[in-house]
Amino acid sequence: MARKDHKPLLILHVEDDENDAILFRKACERAGLPAELQRVEAADYAKSYLLGEGIYSDRARYPLPQIIVLDLKMPRMDGFEFLKWLRNDERFAGLPVLVFTASISREDKTRAMAEGASSFFVKPASFDALVKMVEGFGAPRDGKWN
Repeated sequence: MARKDHKPLLILHVEDDENDAILFRKACERAGLPAELQRVEAADYAKSYLLGEGIYSDRARYPLPQIIVLDLKMPRMDGFEFLKWLRNDERFAGLPVLVFTASISREDKTRAMAEGASSFFVKPASFDALVKMVEGFGAPRDGKWN
């Protein structure tokens, strides 16, 4: 159950797969993570969201996130390109990015971390494992997101 003395963690979820997005939202609820999720379906939309462009110009409706949960494999602009853009903009230098992907490639993990990801998670096969993973999203340990 979410604690009432903490504000919800504002998460920008960048995920093109609707089913994965639904599972992530349900896992956050089941884990009791006090989170408010904003989802965009593509990395170029995430860029517009962060810059407050177009439909994302209303900061009351689309507030800046405290964490980004980012899929890597997306159309148009992939997660690697987004990370590179994000880390080259000093306004977002300290914004944690948790890569959350189906990729088990060591090269993808190495590249994501080199591009500035805070952590790298492989999407688990079961919902229970996803809930357990999400339970660790509430706070960093030793300055890193697990």
